[in-house]
Amino acid sequence: MNLLAREPAAGPPVSNVLSITLVCFAVSMIDGFDTLMLSFVAPLLAKSLQIDHATLGRVFGAGFIGTVLGSLIVGPLADRFGRRPMLLLALGVTGVFTLGCAFATSATMLAALRFIGGLGMGGAIPPVAAITAESSSPQRRSSLVILMFIGFPLGAVVGGAITAALMVRFGWPFVFLMGGAFALLVLIPVLLVIPTHALSRDERAAARQQAAARGLHVVSGVFAGGRLPATLALWFGVLSSMILSGFLVSFMPTMLNMNGVEPGRAALGSVVLNFGAIGGALVLSAMVGKRGPFVPVSLSFIGGALLTAALGHLIGAGNLALAMLFAVGAFLVGGQLTFPAIASHLFPADVRAAGIGWALAIGRLGSIIGPVVGGILLSQHLAFDTLFMLAALLAVAAALGIALANLLRPREENGPLPPARSFAIPGSELGEAGNGKH
Repeated sequence: MNLLAREPAAGPPVSNVLSITLVCFAVSMIDGFDTLMLSFVAPLLAKSLQIDHATLGRVFGAGFIGTVLGSLIVGPLADRFGRRPMLLLALGVTGVFTLGCAFATSATMLAALRFIGGLGMGGAIPPVAAITAESSSPQRRSSLVILMFIGFPLGAVVGGAITAALMVRFGWPFVFLMGGAFALLVLIPVLLVIPTHALSRDERAAARQQAAARGLHVVSGVFAGGRLPATLALWFGVLSSMILSGFLVSFMPTMLNMNGVEPGRAALGSVVLNFGAIGGALVLSAMVGKRGPFVPVSLSFIGGALLTAALGHLIGAGNLALAMLFAVGAFLVGGQLTFPAIASHLFPADVRAAGIGWALAIGRLGSIIGPVVGGILLSQHLAFDTLFMLAALLAVAAALGIALANLLRPREENGPLPPARSFAIPGSELGEAGNGKH
């Protein structure tokens, strides 16, 4: 019998769920800080190491590629070897190699360290999303995963504020030392709070034999049980929305400045987007408990499309533009914070971390594509109302992808989601921890 196919009916006690969610929230905050850490210190670092913009771009790219590969690789490994062991490994790799960035003496060395550290940080979110989902009842699952992932923009905002206050005084290496230390320190609550579901010797032997016989058929496992159409639709929605947000977050300060907003206020553009995302995700987390995440998120992206189109006409309107940016962040970026919850809803426990990891990897690719395409469009000197109308179409595409994923996904009326037979490894750490079933 596949132990992973069973889902907890009620989940562990509320106090345990809260503790687990808070630890996973802390990991998500560290991921948010780590993702933008290089952006925070780029001006000082480029001057210190004498790195030109093109070389700095390659350093950014190395880190982004590492996070994409980390999400792709660690998610399936977390399903195979356990959530907590892979989370501990991912955090350890992130911490050690982020600390190493403080001692980088060249762009090549820094790029290598950011790539390896990115493997760890990209690999941390699939396990924590799966852990959060599996520590709660199905009724609370989507809300808790959304609340957990709010840590990402909060980590970016708080990390940016701390960095701004300290890096001029202590130098750019201090920021990497701080980020690496945070990643290593969070290992302690992970060890103390995240439970481990222990298998018997016979169960472990059976799992090894099953894995050897079947191999790690990750692709067929994620797509099994009739999930192929819904998974492709979800990836389309994730990619579309992340291309859009990658463009907005990267170029919003620049576009505000091009429309007459002075540089100091223009720099607030990305911060306001992130604050809006936190507010929007909080509202969505309260809405998804009864209906699930698909319909509210689709409607949120439609609202984001309308607001993005309107922003093109208000981009130079000072405080009004910033207010509109907050609303865009709430509807669009806030909707994106639900992607781990949507993936945890779509995939059964035996491939949940892989499903979440692959969806996040698609999203990270969008975050890379967005600034590249946005830069090309800006170089064409398109009118801003036209540019933002094109951007709004991406939000419509995201809404369509999520709506199609909801329409095409396997239903649960007759029991739990069908397990992935080609990748069915017994022994989820948390799927049954609350019920005490073995």
